[in-house]
Amino acid sequence: MGSSILSVPILAAVLAGMIVAVIAVVRAIPPRPVLSPEERAETASAPMPLLVKRAWLGLSISTLTLVVIAVILFTKGAAAYWDNDDLRSLVVGIFLVGMLGYVFAVPVALAFDEERGRLDERDSSVLRRAATVQWATVILTLAAWLTALPRMFHSEGAVPVVYLYLMFGSVILVSLFGQALGILLGNWWAVRRG
Repeated sequence: MGSSILSVPILAAVLAGMIVAVIAVVRAIPPRPVLSPEERAETASAPMPLLVKRAWLGLSISTLTLVVIAVILFTKGAAAYWDNDDLRSLVVGIFLVGMLGYVFAVPVALAFDEERGRLDERDSSVLRRAATVQWATVILTLAAWLTALPRMFHSEGAVPVVYLYLMFGSVILVSLFGQALGILLGNWWAVRRG
């Protein structure tokens, strides 16, 4: 009983801290510059940068991989995944194809683009800032797993090993998703700020 009484103020304090942090970040954002009609037309007619094309491809690959694996696991169940060698091989195959597809579509391709000089300073800045979104998605995914698993298996006293594998795989795929999302958000931010 005593720990549940303390958990409400602790949860309220954490929530208040998060709200204060979000407000501080939003207030630190500089105002959007006013673009002339000519500048707006020039921005709208500019071709999509190579970095953004690669990020859209990476976002598509990682999202598709996550959705396909999630559908299989939700329809078949984690126990069936763990016990059925064919199902496990299928999921691992989808995971590897998605991961390798992403790696060759984004990081490897961008490394060649950088060597060829097709990435400019803004692209480099966007790539550096994308890591923030990538790590945020990883941390949020881990927080979701570490909140859900103890609730699901509290009465058993232990989490089945299969969920550790699923947690690892999901964190890898969400990390790839977060990098692509970070690139797109960074590019949007750079375009918006001129």
